[in-house]
Amino acid sequence: MQKSRQIDTIMDYIRAEYGAEPEFLWPERYPSYAVFRHRENRKWFALVATISSKSLGMKDDKLIDVVNLKFDKSQTYDFAETSDHIFPAYHMNKNNWITVWLDGALSDELIFGLIEKSFALSAQ
Repeated sequence: MQKSRQIDTIMDYIRAEYGAEPEFLWPERYPSYAVFRHRENRKWFALVATISSKSLGMKDDKLIDVVNLKFDKSQTYDFAETSDHIFPAYHMNKNNWITVWLDGALSDELIFGLIEKSFALSAQ
């Protein structure tokens, strides 16, 4: 399976900026799922994965790369409603997490800012 350029960019950014290495917790069942955690408290701040687009409510059924990020729960739904590339979280608490579709439509810089916010929110 071919990963998107953007998922590689995001993973490289997280390694360089936060010193976090991906953890592949479910290699047999979900080999594309990589968790990034804080070193101190071991809380997740990002999950990258390849999922079915239907999981996000899309009509087609294709494999897409995404990143799940912790987000301010007062803004999660608002943000998800303003972008066709940001959704209430796939497979996580939709009040506290968002899923960002990594197909290049959103700039790396915007996603880096969301990762920064996720890192800060999960540091506590």
